[in-house]
Amino acid sequence: MLCDFCIGMLSERRGQIMTGMFDLTFEHHKFTTTLRRSVKADCSICTGLAKILESDTDLRVDQALSIRATLKKVWLGSDQVRGSTFTLDFELGKNRSRVFLLTENEESNHQRINTTTPSGDLVDIAQTWMKKCKCAKSWEQPGEKWYPRRLLDLRELRGAHSNLERAKVHLVESKDACNAIRREHDRYITLSHCWGKSESGEGPLKLTFDTEKRFKDEGIRLKELSKTFRDAVVFAARLEKVGYIWIDSLCIRQPSVGPGTNQNEQLKDWFEQSSFMGTVYRKAFLNISATASSNGHGGLLFDRRPEHLWENNVHVYYPEKDPAMSTKSPKVELDSYKRCTVVDVSAWDDLVEKAPINKRGWVLQERLLAPRVLHFCHNQIAWECSEFQAAEGHTDMHLAARLHRTSIFQQGQLKHLTAENGRLFREIRLRGMPDPDKHLRNLYIYELWKRVVETYSQTQLTEDKDKLIALAGIAKIFQDELFSMGMGGRYVAGLWGKNLESQLLWHVNEVYANDGILFDNPAMRCAIGGPSFSWAAIKSPHGITYGDITDYKSPEDGVGELLFRVLDHSITLADPKNPFGMVTAGRLLLAPRYLRRIELSKLPKSRRVPFAWSLKLDPQPKRPKEYTNIYLDAPGSDKDIFGKNAELYCMPAAYGERTERKSDRYLYCLLLKYEKPVVFAKSQNGQKEGRYRGFRRVGIAKLSSMDEGGQIALKEVDTKELICVC
Repeated sequence: MLCDFCIGMLSERRGQIMTGMFDLTFEHHKFTTTLRRSVKADCSICTGLAKILESDTDLRVDQALSIRATLKKVWLGSDQVRGSTFTLDFELGKNRSRVFLLTENEESNHQRINTTTPSGDLVDIAQTWMKKCKCAKSWEQPGEKWYPRRLLDLRELRGAHSNLERAKVHLVESKDACNAIRREHDRYITLSHCWGKSESGEGPLKLTFDTEKRFKDEGIRLKELSKTFRDAVVFAARLEKVGYIWIDSLCIRQPSVGPGTNQNEQLKDWFEQSSFMGTVYRKAFLNISATASSNGHGGLLFDRRPEHLWENNVHVYYPEKDPAMSTKSPKVELDSYKRCTVVDVSAWDDLVEKAPINKRGWVLQERLLAPRVLHFCHNQIAWECSEFQAAEGHTDMHLAARLHRTSIFQQGQLKHLTAENGRLFREIRLRGMPDPDKHLRNLYIYELWKRVVETYSQTQLTEDKDKLIALAGIAKIFQDELFSMGMGGRYVAGLWGKNLESQLLWHVNEVYANDGILFDNPAMRCAIGGPSFSWAAIKSPHGITYGDITDYKSPEDGVGELLFRVLDHSITLADPKNPFGMVTAGRLLLAPRYLRRIELSKLPKSRRVPFAWSLKLDPQPKRPKEYTNIYLDAPGSDKDIFGKNAELYCMPAAYGERTERKSDRYLYCLLLKYEKPVVFAKSQNGQKEGRYRGFRRVGIAKLSSMDEGGQIALKEVDTKELICVC
């Protein structure tokens, strides 16, 4: 559906601005009042624009807007797709934009764009996609199947459609229920959901030592479940051959805290089952995702309005030169109306990528590893697997028309954890430049890991302690299947032991808004996440940039690119059986070439950069040189790093980024705060036990290649000291 404002612009050239260019430029909404009316009228274009604007503009307040649109004819590949194709590119100010495609069609009437049966039943739509997809073909093959330890049995729901309030689901042990007798409905599905906060203030129903016997013997009434869980079990029971559903909080014992409880016993089942979490999703017949729901009370479907699933068609007035006229003749425009379908290239982002579910840290792993995902979005369902994507309101062509993204979810590649996908990501970063590390074994697998971590770092977790375990299933696949012959090395708290030096040079993403006037770094240090040298130690709403993984040995670089070595590492795991899980302590033994004492200071807003560091010299000059290219890990948490008494050091580490020209590379330095002497115990690498100065990582500093003096000053004094970073 389009509003009169957009139809007038496209069909009657209302609001056109003469720019002297052949492309047509228009002024769009000038005030929030008219935009609100268009959104209320369900205009698909204006609704998309409002989603961009509302991030920093209160659209409820009457105020002026600056929106411009440019209509241009484009070619997709060597041939135009379905006749004429146009882009409608909106500029929303502050480097924000939204793009729509307009593809010519010959239909005379509106057309529904989905594969529904006449009934429009969601189960029928989902079954159609499931039959088309072959990603779970193992369930069609004979032989014993793998099941999670516990499942919810849906048997009673299959005959209870008329009275669901009395129906129950029973918790069962899979070894007893699933493999004893071959059942007709032997498949299990999983659920991805946001826990959120309970509306009543009470915690959600969950499996504990206290509730387990009741769940098995008496069952769980549907009315006891949250709306999301209730919708999920009812939907699952309607799917062909599906007899079970796995829901984390109802199938894994949740630890209880209280007098007389044994914490080790409480955590035992959680540790055991969470180590299989990746397998649970990977082996499932289907994963259903409460994509649009931010808590358990949202349910699977919100306001599903079929009228919004029709094509948006409009007659576009696009004048063209008469091809019969000579180029010397006056420009003659022919009235040219082309009937086009409006395609929002950001539709998948709105439906799935930016939905509440994908802000949850656990869900990245669930979504990556599940063979296929059925998304319950805010007004329709959508499908995602390794073979194709689909949505009720969009044809395959519409979804394929999405613009290129650089996130891990680029062009439907979400499920493709492959070296080929890693190569594509690296080529995007290289921007046509020669690769300095093409000799590096597993280069594209490292690139894939870099992208996974950067995406994961922008998600949220309720518990800091879950930072590593919520990624454990993906990490296990990298080690067991992707790194050739285990060449990634040991897993070290979210990093890989091979080429570990380069991976230590991650940094927190900061944001400068309003032309650099406003600075934002809300990153905080996790109470229980990981050692300070790991990105897992930090909660960063803007995410982190992972270190550019390399061995610094390419022939054209020569020597001198790496200025320290990791001699050894020691990691203490909460669960010794799970090397990818929670870390309670970690230490690195480093051999730096240089280690210089520094001071860190906060700068006034007039400087337009928030922090600076300077070398601490003896004697100290009155005006020491300041360096401001600095990324602090958690300035809001690390209050003790400011002031003259803070014992801070700058450790020159390496030159990067590797994907930049050598002449453009910065000198990367680790910023460290001395804490106390520590003992580094002998590890399997054979390093002798010793006592060393212990440091906490607090950030990264970068010195430009143009600042030769600063780089020389940092390297004036060598050191032979070994240090420990904890």
